Amino acid sequence: MKRFLIIGLGRFGMSLAETLFLEGAEVIAIDENMDRVEAIKDRVSHAVQLDSTDPDSLRSVGADRVDAAIIAIGENFEASVVTTAILKELGLKEIVVRAYTERERKILELIGASRVIFVEDEMGRRLGKAISKHAILDYVELSPTHSLVQWEIQESLVGSSPADLGLAEEWGLDLLAVKKRDEASSIKVGWEKEKWSLKFHPSPQDRFEKGEILILVGRNRDLHRFIEEASRRA
Repeated sequence: MKRFLIIGLGRFGMSLAETLFLEGAEVIAIDENMDRVEAIKDRVSHAVQLDSTDPDSLRSVGADRVDAAIIAIGENFEASVVTTAILKELGLKEIVVRAYTERERKILELIGASRVIFVEDEMGRRLGKAISKHAILDYVELSPTHSLVQWEIQESLVGSSPADLGLAEEWGLDLLAVKKRDEASSIKVGWEKEKWSLKFHPSPQDRFEKGEILILVGRNRDLHRFIEEASRRA
């Protein structure tokens, strides 16, 4: 089981901590604000109120024994810098830090951040790609060459199968799962309830139904070619 340290429990930090915990990871969530710690304590492995710029406090929660730390403190750049430096001294190799400007990115990388993210920029790129392509509901870049997409099956393709579409053989795509709205079940996700069922690694002979969403992984060029071709058939 992987262990993650989430520092800063704003909307981004809370969402990240809860998602990692739901995926089966051990999550240590910390913040100076006790109200935020109380709000998430039942949705992570450990939630602690402490000052992340204090090395002894970080050691006390096992910060030196996690697989990765994500610093999502927000606009307190000084605290992000000090926390990054402390984690680097503790020997962490994977330190992900949220930044707001290119200047901040350069400083954080100089003092030891392994990755610096601009959350708003990344969300904007994802949304732009999602809404610019036919029936793509979400688009996640896994690397510069590969992505994951959630794509709603076109009505003209209802009744066809993965084999009929040649997803693997012709397009080189991996169909991870089929997502379908399921009114009979209610899965709690965060503060809301979503009614979906997931079928992982469906058979090549399974028939697609109206409203199903395919979760596909592959090279960007192959995903784009397949979606464009499938859209022309619609």
